[in-house]
Amino acid sequence: MAAGGLRRKHKRQRLQQVLDAAEELFFRDGYEATRIETIADSASVAPATVYNYFATKPNLLMALAIRHVRTALPERRAYLADLPDDPLAAILGFERLLAEQAMRHLSRECWRVILSAQQMEPGARPSRTGARLNNLIRGHYVRLLTTYRDRGLLRRDIDLGHLADLIVGITTWDFSRFVATETGDIEDLLRMGVPHVRLILEGLMTEEGARLLAASTAEGDAPRAVGVAPDPVPA
Repeated sequence: MAAGGLRRKHKRQRLQQVLDAAEELFFRDGYEATRIETIADSASVAPATVYNYFATKPNLLMALAIRHVRTALPERRAYLADLPDDPLAAILGFERLLAEQAMRHLSRECWRVILSAQQMEPGARPSRTGARLNNLIRGHYVRLLTTYRDRGLLRRDIDLGHLADLIVGITTWDFSRFVATETGDIEDLLRMGVPHVRLILEGLMTEEGARLLAASTAEGDAPRAVGVAPDPVPA
C-alpha cells in the first residue's frame, strides 16, 4: 500500500476509535459531563487529534448521529420494502423502528442536543446535520406514502411531499417530548403519535383506505415494526 493510502487508512481507524470512545462515554457519563480530553484518552489519541477532526463536541456528536443513520439504513429499507396493508399501521410501525434505532446508539440527552441544534446554531455544522437527518426521514416517508397511493389507499391528488413534511413535523415534535425527560418508553411515544397520525390521514384516504383506517381505529393498538426486535431503552 502506498504511503498516502496507509495514512488515510490510519486516519479512518483513529476516527472510528474516537467515535467509539465518544459513544461509550456519552452513554456512561453523559454528553455534558464528557470532555474531549477524556474522549481522546479513551481513544488513545491526542486531544489535538480530536479537535483537528471535529473542532467541537457538538460536531463530534453529529458525526455519531450520521454514523447511526448509516448503520440504520438497511433496516429501514427492509421495512419500507415490505409494508403492512394499513397506512396507519405502517406509519406507527416505522416510527417504532426509528425510535428503537435512535435509542440503540445515542442517549436521550444526546438527542436533545441534536434536536436543539437547528434552533441554537442556525446555519452551523450541527444545524446542517440536523436538517440532513430530517430530510432523510422525509424521503423515507415520501416512499412510504407513494406505496399507499399506488395501492389505491391514498387520494391521488395529494402532494406527498407536503404530507411527508407534516408527518415528519408532528412525529419529530412527539420524539422531542419523549426525549425531554428520562421517563417513559417507546410505547408511550407511540401512544402520543396515534391520534396525530390518524387525524392527518382522515380525509386523505380513498374509500378502501378509509375502511382500513376505521378498522385500525377499532383495534386501537400501536403496531410493532415488522421483523424488528425491540431494543431496551437505555436509562
